[in-house]
Amino acid sequence: MTRILPKLIVLLFFALAACESAEERAERYYQSGLALLEAGDVDRALVEFRNVFAANPRHAKARLAYADAQRERGLIADAYGQYVRLIETDPDNVEALVALSEIAILSSGWEDAETYGRAVGPLAPEDDRVITVNAMLDYRDAVMTEEPAAVPAKVAGDVLARDPNSTIARKIVIDHAIMQGEIDSALETVEAGLDIDPNQPELHVIRVGLLSEAGDPAKTQAALEQMAAQFPENEQVQQELIAWYISRNDLSAAETYLRALAAADDASETEKLTVVDFLRQTQGMEAARAELDRLIATEDDNSSYRALHATLAFAQGDQDAAVAEMEGIIAENEASDSVRDFKILLAQMLESQGNTAQAQTYVTEVLAEDAGHIDALKMQAGWAIADDDPNAAIIVLRQALAEAPRDISLITLLGTAHERAGDHDLAGERYALAVEISNQGVEPSLRHANFLLSQDRLEAAEAVISSALSVAPQNIELLAKMGELQLRQGEWNKVTRIIWQLRAMDNSLAKDVADRTELALLNRQRRFDETRVFLEEMIADGGTSMAAKAQLIEAQIRAGRVDDARAFLSEELEKAPEDPTLRFLQADVHVLLDDPAAGEAGYRELLASFPENELVLGRLFGLLVAQDRQEDADAVLDDVLADAPDAMMANLVKASRLEAIGDFDGAIAILENLYANDSSNLVVANNLASMITTRRDDDESVQRAYAIAARMRGTDVPQFQDTLGWIAYRQGNFDEALTYLEPAARGLPDDALTHYHLGLTYLALERPGDARNALEKAITLGEGQDLPQMKRAGELLAELP
Repeated sequence: MTRILPKLIVLLFFALAACESAEERAERYYQSGLALLEAGDVDRALVEFRNVFAANPRHAKARLAYADAQRERGLIADAYGQYVRLIETDPDNVEALVALSEIAILSSGWEDAETYGRAVGPLAPEDDRVITVNAMLDYRDAVMTEEPAAVPAKVAGDVLARDPNSTIARKIVIDHAIMQGEIDSALETVEAGLDIDPNQPELHVIRVGLLSEAGDPAKTQAALEQMAAQFPENEQVQQELIAWYISRNDLSAAETYLRALAAADDASETEKLTVVDFLRQTQGMEAARAELDRLIATEDDNSSYRALHATLAFAQGDQDAAVAEMEGIIAENEASDSVRDFKILLAQMLESQGNTAQAQTYVTEVLAEDAGHIDALKMQAGWAIADDDPNAAIIVLRQALAEAPRDISLITLLGTAHERAGDHDLAGERYALAVEISNQGVEPSLRHANFLLSQDRLEAAEAVISSALSVAPQNIELLAKMGELQLRQGEWNKVTRIIWQLRAMDNSLAKDVADRTELALLNRQRRFDETRVFLEEMIADGGTSMAAKAQLIEAQIRAGRVDDARAFLSEELEKAPEDPTLRFLQADVHVLLDDPAAGEAGYRELLASFPENELVLGRLFGLLVAQDRQEDADAVLDDVLADAPDAMMANLVKASRLEAIGDFDGAIAILENLYANDSSNLVVANNLASMITTRRDDDESVQRAYAIAARMRGTDVPQFQDTLGWIAYRQGNFDEALTYLEPAARGLPDDALTHYHLGLTYLALERPGDARNALEKAITLGEGQDLPQMKRAGELLAELP
């Protein structure tokens, strides 16, 4: 008997369970869940509620309890979904509608807030939560339509008096007080909220802003410090406090705070390196390296600190030692994410030294171990762009973006690749996306604006800078760029306001920018006498740059006051006889006063000291050519190139001279070398592509020229249009060629080769009349020039009917 009793009990249990309905089973699970909630066992309670749903998906009380529990735990998305499911089966459920309205309001989901808040209003008009939700909706409507918002604000204030825990009512009361300029009242309401629950970051932020607005720096700092203590894991709060210390020039407090973060038991490597970076920015490289020395000596795992130490040493010019240190760190450690990062750092060092082959070896090793290593992919893409293979770069960058879709430098590099490929619309989209992701960051905004400027889209560029200034209204770079844009558009009053804003900053850099902008404004308006007076006043105030003095001399000369210019120049040279700017101006004045020999001597002395100075070279070379002394001019070029073989201007002029005497291979070789050093230079790219297509006939050369010139598609620069048009012609794309060559001929009315290219294109399109006109003009313009194309033009004209 005793042996079969357990079996009977089990059978009896299952029999009873089988008799239990789904509704009864759901209710049993629900009651169990409530008991577990009461006991604080939320996880097990939620399991019981899910059992309820399995037995009875329409159990409203369980659904509400589940949603409330998830909302209490901060799992808002899940809670929201559960409330929505609840009102699908019970559309008049006040608790669910209130919860949905509150969540929508606090997350700025105003469309849902309207839907649920207005629906619950008639269902429970006396419920303070319902009153508050509808007061917020009414308040927002009033603010958006610029109508009086006092009534809903009063309603919210009454609710807050009855229920000090009402977050939404408090938001309304605070916002209305701020809108009315009642800073003390707003602060009082904020403080009351923080007394109830100090763990409200939004109230802390509002308090800091209000105290700052009230002009109370001591209380502002105390509020920031309290917020940082309340939210020790919030990096943004930490950055705000550090920025505050720096803005108050309290670098000691900033350093103390950063060191406290770095000294915590759970401090990360990043927090320790933040101290290093702060020292670098505020005390210089030596202080940063000293801190790294301390970390290297005290930390067991010091590879990252050694790597940064090597990076700083490299930046200070101790490059060989830095490279050796990095190689040592890599050799001492087994393969890991950190070691792969070290290899990329070393690759970047080697690349900057011109050792691209070794840098590529390290990048290849890294990608063999980690095909998605972002910085390695960036370097690989950069090389592809430099090698005129932007499509390969685009493939690599898309792979990287799959891993890091919001990496601003990746997005920017992709924009560069599209730009090199000639896809300017796609490039603009990428630059705009970088601006958006950075929240109108300064660097991305300036880059996008400059890209738009290159397309002569001034209004679009101004819109980009305006948005960036709404985030960083005191940024000097942005203000300078805005001044430049408004100058180009002739917006004189707006430029004047920018100047006033800069001068109000009490900052030496801002003052310099304001001075430059005001000078540019006066010159643009051709107010030359005022320009001279302004410069004289600047110099009389003292502390003026040499550039301003140079501008004054130029202004005096432009105004015909040569004697004044010479007298001022002599005075300044007595104070600074070796100043190169003054010496250059002295040579200019000699030439202007018809003493070319003295001017030439001055230019030559300067060029001996500054062989890469393009302005001096241009002046001397032009002076010699104007005197029919081409051999002397060529000798100057050769001397400069002997001292500075990579000098850009000298090489470009040399290439032009070689082309003029028929040494086309020599000219191309110079341009190829310049292009290898900097493939982003548009002038070099255009000259090289033009030379290749003009002087070489093989398909490989034409394809290479196309790859070089692709970035110039859509250009309005006539020289670039001619190059693109001729390449299109050589590829047999005659209609495309015409779209470039016709505007190029209008922009270069005196260039024989441009009209020759246009004439051949007209012939290919079977337009003999237009071809005759273009070829005849080319021959006329080419008279006296040693251009073999003109012989061919004559032959083609003879064949025309």
